[in-house]
Amino acid sequence: MTSTGTPKPTTQQASTTTTSTGTITSPTSSRTSLTVEEEDQPDSLDPAVTYVTPGWEVVDQVYQGLITYNGSSITQYEGVLAKTWTVSGDGMNYTFFLRNGVTFSNGDPFNAYVMWYSVYRTIVMGQAPYWILAQNLAAGNGGNFSVTDAMLDSINYAGPSPANLTVMTYPDQSVQVINASEIQFNLGYGTNGEVPYSQFLATLQTPMAMAVDPAYVAAHGGVVAGQRNGWMTSNVMGTGFYELQSWVPSQSVSLLKNPDYWADGLPTSELNNAIAPAILNNIIIYFKPSAASIADLRSGTAQMILAPVTYYNVTRDIPGVTTTILGPAFGSAEATSYVYMDPLAFQPFNSTLVREAISYAIDYQAIISDVFAGNAIQWVGPVPPGFQDYNQSTAGLSPYQFNATKAADLLAQAGYVSKLPDGTKLNPNGTPFPGVGFLYDSDSPTDTQAAQIIASNLASVGITVNPLPLPYETYTSVIYSGSTNSTQYPMGIGFYTEDYTASIDYVYYFTSDNYVGTSNYNDPSAIAWTLNASASSNNSVVVSDFAYITRDMYYNYTNVWLYVADFMTVNQSGITGMIPNPAGSSAGYFLYFNTVEYTG
Repeated sequence: MTSTGTPKPTTQQASTTTTSTGTITSPTSSRTSLTVEEEDQPDSLDPAVTYVTPGWEVVDQVYQGLITYNGSSITQYEGVLAKTWTVSGDGMNYTFFLRNGVTFSNGDPFNAYVMWYSVYRTIVMGQAPYWILAQNLAAGNGGNFSVTDAMLDSINYAGPSPANLTVMTYPDQSVQVINASEIQFNLGYGTNGEVPYSQFLATLQTPMAMAVDPAYVAAHGGVVAGQRNGWMTSNVMGTGFYELQSWVPSQSVSLLKNPDYWADGLPTSELNNAIAPAILNNIIIYFKPSAASIADLRSGTAQMILAPVTYYNVTRDIPGVTTTILGPAFGSAEATSYVYMDPLAFQPFNSTLVREAISYAIDYQAIISDVFAGNAIQWVGPVPPGFQDYNQSTAGLSPYQFNATKAADLLAQAGYVSKLPDGTKLNPNGTPFPGVGFLYDSDSPTDTQAAQIIASNLASVGITVNPLPLPYETYTSVIYSGSTNSTQYPMGIGFYTEDYTASIDYVYYFTSDNYVGTSNYNDPSAIAWTLNASASSNNSVVVSDFAYITRDMYYNYTNVWLYVADFMTVNQSGITGMIPNPAGSSAGYFLYFNTVEYTG
């Protein structure tokens, strides 16, 4: 669904804003600059540390990795700092052949030694997202060889000594330099164990595997095992098409076109969407509430905004603005949402009949209609809609259906007093269903509304829900914790968005990560199917394993799969070049700003 009106002028007046950290100048009116507005802001600009979408959005513009998605698929890749690569027959070794002439924006060279450093830096620092690489890679080989922070800081990566080369070319390690233009990744040392990983390339697309300038880091604190580098939090040195002009926390990030970008002189035939030089000179991202961003879009102050799909009916009617709904064909653009029920924390949830009853008690279409104005879909997990394996893994299974009469009957069969829609009690001599605490994110208007509808639905069949709203940061610390006292939060709305774009990432989360928000699901068969799928390069095997898992969870009613909201892109008409991609992290749900331009 697209709404297009008459294009507004893109001219802006220059403005300045004074903050506690200095003065930032907005770009002067020009079709060579773009103002973007969105609510959330980066946590860090260090590729080894950032773990939120706004951080990845900025990092994607200034740093580069070996590969990226090809712009139309989450299973096809194209080279960035690597030109080509090969995979061994057993899937254990990935060899990358690097581009020549690549430099950081300060002129420092990129080579295989730098790539070796960059990956090990992430692993040795050991910050929150490092597990993405640590599934398959490690700083030690389980024997006598181990990469340390002191080792990383001591090597001359521009001209390594024979001793340095001995370290980097040592074959029995996760990341092995073959020569200055060739690097090999040897799987089997990480937490997955000595098995291949079919989605290893997807993990290399993340910021954790992007090239970082060793000399720049060494000049500003170096690498310290288990710790962040404070300088790198807000200062960057990448090989990308943009440079960081400024980051004013809570206000804005400003990016400038890299004047010394290594790919500027490449012939068009050698370019792709991931390495093409930037068209626009300046990208500035302001952090504002959605309502303020919409006002700025109306006035022409902003050319592109990121807003929840609940604003669709507002933005689609703004003259000169294009609003586009990206449905499930683009993957799970927003969070996959579900109701978790912890049987270890709340005794009634031990009963499959109770969990099944709850699956029938929820009016899914009312939530989708009333909360999202129809811009969401039901789903069956754990693979998200739009991913290549979704239809095969859910074959023969329909999303859970609302049937209050069926819900009441199942509760009565489980031994509890329940109510039919007309108020008639079933099993009146049974046990009254105890009140249950229901957790949700109070900072999310959609979750708040959905929780209210779910509470009303459950009350209508005889289940009293006690709302337990928590602000986002506290809420996530509960659902993603394995140690929180979940008896306080035995039920609630959970959500998951990918850490890297691959079906197996979702499957791992729901079957093998024992968090409060995964209903304490711990089925040995499901775990075995997950491990088998993760190691197989045969898609028929993967789909079969996913289908087993999906069916097992579906009839176990482990989680009540709710909805996946559509994603909405909003920009002034005449701005083009955004390449939608399920792995995208930018405001228009794409990866890179380099291809964005004004054409109308």
